[in-house]
Amino acid sequence: MGEKNKIKRHSFQPGAMSIIQMGEELIGHPSTAINELVKNGYDADALSSKVYFHYSDIPEEAFAVIFDDGNGMDSPTLFGDWLKPSVSSKRSVNTKSEKFKRNFLGSKGIGRLASMALGESVNVITRKNDTDDYNWITVNREAFREEKLLSEINFPGDQISNFISLFIDNDILQERNQFELQKKLRAYQPKDKESKTEEILNHIVNRNKNGVIRFLQSAELESFSKGTLIVIESLDDSILKILRDEFTQTETSETPIEPYKTTEFYKSLATLITPLTLNDQIQEELFKKGIIKEKKAVASKTNNFAIEFATNLIPEQTGIEWLPIEPIPVQSVFDYRVYGKVTNEGDVNGLMAFNRLDNDPFETEFTILKKDLDNDEDPQLKLFDDKRTKTGEYYFDIRIYDIGEKDNLEKLAGKINLSTGSQFRRVFKNFQGLRISKNGFGVKPYGEEVEDWIELSKARVQNPGQNVNTNQILGYVFFYSPENDALEEKTNREGFLENSAFSQVKSTLKNIFSVLGKRRYNYRLLHGLGRVPTSKHDRPDFEEYLRMLNEYNADSRLLSYSEKFMKEVTTAMDNIEESLSFSERLASLGSGIELVYHEMAQPISRLRTTKSSLDLKKDKINEAVRDIFISDVNSLHQATDVLVELRGSLQPAIGRTRKKNFIPYNTFLKVCNLYKSDMEEHRISITADERLKDYVVNDLEYAFWITFLNIINNAVYWLKKSERPGEIKLFMEQNAFVISNSGPFINEDLIEHIFNYGVTTRSEKNATGLGLAFTQSILSRNNWKIKAENRSDGPAFIIKKSNYE
Repeated sequence: MGEKNKIKRHSFQPGAMSIIQMGEELIGHPSTAINELVKNGYDADALSSKVYFHYSDIPEEAFAVIFDDGNGMDSPTLFGDWLKPSVSSKRSVNTKSEKFKRNFLGSKGIGRLASMALGESVNVITRKNDTDDYNWITVNREAFREEKLLSEINFPGDQISNFISLFIDNDILQERNQFELQKKLRAYQPKDKESKTEEILNHIVNRNKNGVIRFLQSAELESFSKGTLIVIESLDDSILKILRDEFTQTETSETPIEPYKTTEFYKSLATLITPLTLNDQIQEELFKKGIIKEKKAVASKTNNFAIEFATNLIPEQTGIEWLPIEPIPVQSVFDYRVYGKVTNEGDVNGLMAFNRLDNDPFETEFTILKKDLDNDEDPQLKLFDDKRTKTGEYYFDIRIYDIGEKDNLEKLAGKINLSTGSQFRRVFKNFQGLRISKNGFGVKPYGEEVEDWIELSKARVQNPGQNVNTNQILGYVFFYSPENDALEEKTNREGFLENSAFSQVKSTLKNIFSVLGKRRYNYRLLHGLGRVPTSKHDRPDFEEYLRMLNEYNADSRLLSYSEKFMKEVTTAMDNIEESLSFSERLASLGSGIELVYHEMAQPISRLRTTKSSLDLKKDKINEAVRDIFISDVNSLHQATDVLVELRGSLQPAIGRTRKKNFIPYNTFLKVCNLYKSDMEEHRISITADERLKDYVVNDLEYAFWITFLNIINNAVYWLKKSERPGEIKLFMEQNAFVISNSGPFINEDLIEHIFNYGVTTRSEKNATGLGLAFTQSILSRNNWKIKAENRSDGPAFIIKKSNYE
């Protein structure tokens, strides 16, 4: 007990360099630092923010200015809390801004250090509305590079009535610019340092009068009643290079919009502010459509907030010309649009609008239940997550564009007053992608530095027709505090932590894109947009071609060569069909094996239990256990019978390629047996016309097995979604086999296309739309045809010989 009382307590003593690491080294692109400072102004109830970059080939003469007309900071805040990195009052649950009750955009407590990523010296000048003087402080980044403890570093700061003095008063300049003085005085002898100090200070005064002060006067910012002014002096070489390169490239670029709008600095601010307007619009629409019952407010009053931008790098400008940061310009037009909400439970309730054809605009609803979602979430994340893994309710609004068709580009261009489709493409390219908004502001780097953050391009490579890519979309996902605070921003402000909540978001969005991709594909197919797929089993009419050659009295050598060439083509096509047939058998056999695997689980379990039981009783057979032993043997027989039955169900799928006599009635029941468990669980009954028991067909049974398998598979899928009992029927009708079910009708717009490759109305990610295409292909090669129609009691598939009308 005595030893325990001698234990000492210790604490960290952070080094000065830690500030550099938290500020300069945690910020990626300099636009991220600017965004952080702008967001701080928003959190301070500002109505506007101004951003200015002054470029110079001499770094000491280059500077940046960020001003907001917010609440400003009093002395205890600037000289107290502001100087406490990672300490933030915004971190409390559901905290709001003082005046407009805005949801705070930042809570890490390091946004104030972002300015250090831009330049050497950061001056903060701030004023509350009810005070006479300004509070100011100058933080020079070089101070933190010394091998000292953070507590040993201090900076000049005070109150002042006229802050212009900070840039022209020699006494203040000597305090504020001590690192620049020290660096320049090292070149002189001690006896010369006093006179040289005065000379250097006078040089700094002249530099400021021609730079910072001239700008502040031109911009009418030499005084202000309230707000915060940040002046960053001596911009880094790396920042100047980025500025020079970006604005130099815009001078020669061909673009229908002002060239400066294509720079990363401008685009970053544009994508930051765009969702603030969209936030109100999307909620208003969802509210009117009944998808949400109430709106989420990001502020208590009209949320006016504007950003203006200026720089001396824009040619042909004289003086300071403030340019408003405008929302992304192409969001008002689209070909398709999906928007809606993801509920607290993870279900998706949405709408898809079709605006591709001017004479046929319409909108349809869609729902994706969480239980039906393909979940790509990494299970290992749950091992390290805290309890806040639930994302909460959020909204989405995604516009999709048929960007590869010239006539459509021309149409889109005309709607936003551009001259040509190529101009629209160039404008669109500058702003394409899926972005994220939190509390009304954009979150980097989604849709910008990290464009394809949900791997759309990967899905498109696997199935181009039914998936869209990031270069075809423009959209936002909307998150809010406190509902979505399980999504945590990284310390460097470059996106969210890859926790379970964010993993759920990405998985859900992938499923939304899967649904819209399939619906867009079906719509384009229905209206003949893009490359129209043709039937894969219709061959060119070679006989007609030869007849035409004869009619035109073609040369005998041409006729002979054409006949030889057509024989070669026919042989090649026969080989291709044989390969396709083999591929179809493999695909269908894979589905069958998956079902068998599921069905065999129970009988195998019973076999194992019975074997163990028999092993225990084999030496104890007497009158007392005889009945039990016999019961176990019967159980073994029953399980074996089930396996034999399943084996028989698969017999037609082993790929026999010669025709034989078989009874389709039996083949139908064999396939139905594969779905026995699903049918029992979901109360699906099977009705087969008894008169077909002796109806014999001489043909390839495998073709019928494939046909029945794909039709029954689809029927079971849709009947399982119904809460009432269902029925699947097989019967004859005018020399045709008919398989019908009591499930939902097939979409009338698509019913003529459901046998085309890739057409499907299923929402699952793994729905390929290949089953019915395989069915039609293999039937047609055996001189059968199939069609679908909706009848009064549900959809029906009719199969008959091609020579029957």
